[in-house]
Amino acid sequence: MLTHSHEDVIGGLHTVHAAFPRAPIFASGYALPTIQDPSRLRLQLYRRVAWGSPQPVSGVLPLEALEDTVRTRSYSFRLVETPGHTRDAVSLFEPHQRWLFSGDAFIGGSERHWSRETDLFGVLGSLHTLVTLRPERLFPCSGEVRRNPKPELAEKIDRLQRLCREVARLDAVGMRVDEMVACLFPDASRRLPLVQWWTGGHYAAVNLVEACRSYNALLSATDAALPAARKPNPARTLFSGSRDSSTNASADRGDVLR
Repeated sequence: MLTHSHEDVIGGLHTVHAAFPRAPIFASGYALPTIQDPSRLRLQLYRRVAWGSPQPVSGVLPLEALEDTVRTRSYSFRLVETPGHTRDAVSLFEPHQRWLFSGDAFIGGSERHWSRETDLFGVLGSLHTLVTLRPERLFPCSGEVRRNPKPELAEKIDRLQRLCREVARLDAVGMRVDEMVACLFPDASRRLPLVQWWTGGHYAAVNLVEACRSYNALLSATDAALPAARKPNPARTLFSGSRDSSTNASADRGDVLR
């Protein structure tokens, strides 16, 4: 089961498929054209250097064939669409163990760079979806497993929304995008140009600021269309309380044994 169609995810698929040709492969229907023709990724030089160019794989089945559930002998994973990082991104959630395999829908740490195609509106929507699942284990693409990850997910949402508000404030006083980058990321300002140069501008702080501006413009248009009485209260916070993501006894087998 592929979470999305970036080269670091599908790069080894051809080799795995050759070794286990009878094993079925599933991916979002949006990902199938890229898996069959990886040239659609239009990889920049730094991506080809870092991960290489994937080989095409045919016979990958769409998620519809699974009826939104991946079943094994011991577990049953619900498929959850989590676009934003890519349009074809999905996550897998095991409701009994409360395990969440999030792919790149959640990336730890504070954002300083952003790829051009990442959709901030989709990222925030997907993060909200992950919070509502109340996972007790989060398995992200980085491999750093989180126990009780709801506070960290909520913190990520809050951090991105605060950044959007800061960009809106700087936009209102007429600041240019490059000036915003220097103002918002002063501690990392020396490293930002190096990352932008290495990636040819594909991965840059400028893209993150532009993503915030697009998100703000979308919300402004939405707010303008809503009656005043129905506008959401911006003072409400997503998460407050204990640092645990659940007050229930853990269903995770490892926790039970310990």
